[in-house]
Amino acid sequence: MSIKRAALVLGLAIVAGAPGTANAADLYGGSIKDSYEPMAAVGPSIYLRIDGSYGGHDEPVMVEDGIYDLTNTEIDGAWSIGGGIGRYFTDTIRADVTYDHRFEADAKGDLADNYATLPGTRSFGLESDVVLVNAYYDFNRNGRFNPYLGLGLGVVYHQTTEGTVSDDCGCTGTIAEGSSTHVAGAVMAGFTAKLRGGETMSAGGIKDGPVAVSAGRNLYLDVGYRFLYLGETATGEVTMNDATGTQVSRDPTVEDIHAHEVRVGLRYDLR
Repeated sequence: MSIKRAALVLGLAIVAGAPGTANAADLYGGSIKDSYEPMAAVGPSIYLRIDGSYGGHDEPVMVEDGIYDLTNTEIDGAWSIGGGIGRYFTDTIRADVTYDHRFEADAKGDLADNYATLPGTRSFGLESDVVLVNAYYDFNRNGRFNPYLGLGLGVVYHQTTEGTVSDDCGCTGTIAEGSSTHVAGAVMAGFTAKLRGGETMSAGGIKDGPVAVSAGRNLYLDVGYRFLYLGETATGEVTMNDATGTQVSRDPTVEDIHAHEVRVGLRYDLR
């Protein structure tokens, strides 16, 4: 072998074995193998929601003047609309803050005690504003259908509208407006269905390996049941509708207000 040929072979061997060419990906801080590692999925952490619902009520307890128990008490069903903002903490745990306005529902009860100044049927309206902090456990967040359970705690502001008292004898009365604030709570169960999946984009350099980052814009349909504990409230005073305008009672109270709601809403993921 000539000196030139030996030098050429030696040079090629040195070039082939040099660190800069034998592992070119090291120039970028990782091996070629590392650059093809599966991408880790990272999802959005913030979402917005809007909800509508209809709820029936359990039979409430109504007491007038602190001594008269009303009978045949009831609160009609009520529609509500609301929204909120939430955050994902893990693949299974999320939380949100929601506000719902519950539209006016008719409430009534009968006072049949003959010793009362003005027996008869009490009728008035009840509407409420509810703010809750909710926590949820998602069983299958990354699937198309995701069952969940949830708990909520917050406050409710009740308003009662002006009402009336009617009696078989023809005597009538007026119930003044009232308002109150009380602790509220909720238990929820339902499922979400993904209506539209978010786009995915790559982030991070070759050194760290590609990372799949959800671009957000996921849209979900949320269908569920919610039990609401809404505490209690009180109306204004009851007065006679006659020339005397006699005050009959201070403030009939409505206690143990419970609602059973069917809720349908949309949840939209942000970045």
